[in-house]
Amino acid sequence: MTRLAPWLIAALLSMTAAPAAQALCIYQGELYARTTLQQEFADAPVVVKARLVSAASGGPTDDIGPWTVYRLEVFSTFKGDPPREITVFTERNSGGFYMDRGGEGPDLGQDYLLFLQPLDAARDAPAAARGAMVVNYSCGQSGRWQDVDPAARTALRLLVSQSAR
Repeated sequence: MTRLAPWLIAALLSMTAAPAAQALCIYQGELYARTTLQQEFADAPVVVKARLVSAASGGPTDDIGPWTVYRLEVFSTFKGDPPREITVFTERNSGGFYMDRGGEGPDLGQDYLLFLQPLDAARDAPAAARGAMVVNYSCGQSGRWQDVDPAARTALRLLVSQSAR
């Protein structure tokens, strides 16, 4: 049997890698999982509707690649007890969650539905990300509020009322 050279394997893998515009997403060990609103609501300790106020980017460094820290004002809390202003950290890679306008910079003033969890303290992150949260699953239910369809908004209200019991 013929052995493939390591450089050929690397070349073949690079051709099958996710394109930059498509996130490489893994949810509970499943690649490109299709999550439901109910799954992410159950998984995320914090679920909010928040408005993007500012963004600051940095990196890369020896420890971490490019990153962005977003600052958002919380308008509605569906789950958890977040402060009125939150910070959301993302790495600028294929698994990141971007609050940008298609390469035109941060989507300032835009409202987002966010399913969040605290940033893992053991994870390499810049000092600006201390105390930040991260999106539960970048390819999941988090996104622009204007893109949340009426059925999903109704389901979210139902989940909130069920969790309040």
